[in-house]
Amino acid sequence: MEHNEAAQGVPAGFTADEYARIVEAAELVGKTPDVFMREAALEAAEDPFLKALKRAGDTVARLSSTFGSVEPAAPAADRRQWPDAAPMSSRDLEQHGRAA
Repeated sequence: MEHNEAAQGVPAGFTADEYARIVEAAELVGKTPDVFMREAALEAAEDPFLKALKRAGDTVARLSSTFGSVEPAAPAADRRQWPDAAPMSSRDLEQHGRAA
């Protein structure tokens, strides 16, 4: 099938339907399919989102080797109890009771 598509002028990596959509889009903006695909690829290479994804991927690779070499902490004896991050005094409780 790929050989048949190549004979029809469809570049490798595209199906006939995919390439037909590219041809149609290129015609809509007045460009040849080759120019349209080249410009799309260049725009994608300059996309800040894609650059950020690449940096994030590099960071994840670096961090995974770091975290992979660290032993995980032992689990807490009782995970059902949460520590009180900011215990309230009786005065605080009295003030909140009045406000409610």
